[in-house]
Amino acid sequence: MKMKYFFGADTARKLGNQLGIDGEEYAAWVAPRVDDLEIKDRVGVFARGLRERLPGDYEEAVAGVVDKLGPELAEGEGYFNHAFHLWPISRFIEDYGLDHPELSLTATEALTRAFTGEWAVRPYLARYPALTMERVEEWSHSTSHNVRRLSTEGIRPRLPWAPVHRPFLDDPAPIIPVLDRLYADTSLYVRTSVANNLNDIGRTHPLLAVATAERWLAESPSPEVSWVAERGLRGLIKQGDPGALAVVGFAAADNIQLVSAAFPPRVAAGEKAELTARVVNASHEPRHILVDYRIHFLKKNGTRRPTTFRLGRFTLAPGEERGLTKRHPFTVTSTRTLYPGPHAVSVVVNGVEIEPIPFELLA
Repeated sequence: MKMKYFFGADTARKLGNQLGIDGEEYAAWVAPRVDDLEIKDRVGVFARGLRERLPGDYEEAVAGVVDKLGPELAEGEGYFNHAFHLWPISRFIEDYGLDHPELSLTATEALTRAFTGEWAVRPYLARYPALTMERVEEWSHSTSHNVRRLSTEGIRPRLPWAPVHRPFLDDPAPIIPVLDRLYADTSLYVRTSVANNLNDIGRTHPLLAVATAERWLAESPSPEVSWVAERGLRGLIKQGDPGALAVVGFAAADNIQLVSAAFPPRVAAGEKAELTARVVNASHEPRHILVDYRIHFLKKNGTRRPTTFRLGRFTLAPGEERGLTKRHPFTVTSTRTLYPGPHAVSVVVNGVEIEPIPFELLA
């Protein structure tokens, strides 16, 4: 079932009953209004329905909602599984609370404990940047892992399901002090958000992202920080950025050689095709090796779009050689349409890409 269908009559009934309004009446009102809508528009309908049923005074309405949010989520209790029905409350704060920034940001802090609150932060970050960043600073010191995570997630330049925050896209410098405080946090939930934020930064400011990850590893060398650095640089690593690869231990070197690579000349859509490659460490020292492959997919307009996939990561002793095999499925998905015609595949070893191998994709 598509995620959007979650926001239908059953969820409206559950949310209405939790908030002390007539769940049956609320569900009957929501159902016909969301039939042809995608998920964010459905959530908007839910929020509009709440506005019509909660007290007309926003301060009174939001206070009553906060009292009924439920218990705080423990580490590892994902909001998708336990509290996804609360998303319309976030939208209610976004759409109807902008004239009450202090109250709304306080409500967002309460909401993030029981669900998540980063989407509700966005309009306040845009309209009240100084006030919102003051709250972000406070949240980053919270004893709650959910609230600390809100401080970094809410200020991501490219937060999913939210508008791009262009000031931080142009200059992400204000984000760095928050990430510096949390990159070695005890909570994986928080560290994951830090890494995702750094990955956002790397899309437009790669040198800053690489330098930040390198500094973190120097300041706090640990497996947890190494994980944050690699996840935070994952977009740059997929692109073969030499700085990002070097930070996480995969420096390019002439003595790491791709001995061979092979791929079928013709592949039928719906089938799997086998890629094979052999890599040798021709140096006199052990080398950490990261091997990816790129499918250069044919687009509708006749150009090609490369997409990177992992083939292997390992350490080779001096003179050691290793063979790699991967069966890649050529299946149509909701996010990828396959066009018959000339495609190509290439192997990338520590950021160095070989000449693409052409193949024909058959209908």
